[in-house]
Amino acid sequence: MARKIGKIEEPKQDLMRWLLTYADMITLLMLFFIILFAMSSLNTAKYAELAEALSNVFNGGNLTVFDTRTTGGAGILEGVAAGKKIAARQGGRAAAAGGQSLLRDQALSSLQTLIKAGKVRVVPTERGFAISLVSDMYFATASAALGSAAYPVLQEVSDFLAQIPNAIIVEGHTDNIPPDPKKWTSNWQLSSERAVTVLQTLEDYGVPADRLSASAFGNMRPIQSNDTAEGRSYNRRVDIIIVEQP
Repeated sequence: MARKIGKIEEPKQDLMRWLLTYADMITLLMLFFIILFAMSSLNTAKYAELAEALSNVFNGGNLTVFDTRTTGGAGILEGVAAGKKIAARQGGRAAAAGGQSLLRDQALSSLQTLIKAGKVRVVPTERGFAISLVSDMYFATASAALGSAAYPVLQEVSDFLAQIPNAIIVEGHTDNIPPDPKKWTSNWQLSSERAVTVLQTLEDYGVPADRLSASAFGNMRPIQSNDTAEGRSYNRRVDIIIVEQP
């Protein structure tokens, strides 16, 4: 007699499994856009500086990476004990993006508040770059006396200069107006006094004296026309040259 075989029920399919694939896809898309955002906000100058520091370590040198997270100056440098100077980079200027030196990048970062306020300018020179003090807040016409508003600026500039090993040349400049002959023999003497005044202030604020020197150019190197009061105010300046090349 034939045995009756019951009907075998097939297991029910899970119709919601597509949600797992969909959730995975959404997660991957989110990660993809996060990566794109991170790449779009990359600081190329800092990346180049970090690459140089790591290369220096792998070649047997010291890790010297600037940290600008502290306020009021350049901050303490990673890998360098407090009170120690930074080892000079071989080759003078280590080029970052666009051929700009890494040290100049650091100056732009550390002094950005002063730069935005128009109190200093950071400009390239033949031997490195200059922190230019261009404003009537520093020197009035035919005067070598610093204005009271100049001292907080020079304090912040000194905080940066004290942490680097480079030689520093303080250059004095004047406009083309002859100074009072009762006080000055010429614009050469006036520009020299301006340079020495700033140099001594930098020394007072902690920049080592053995790295400082001064020079005077009178009215021989104007950066604006002396035909206007505004142009003359630009030419009454002191340039703090950070030497990166011999």
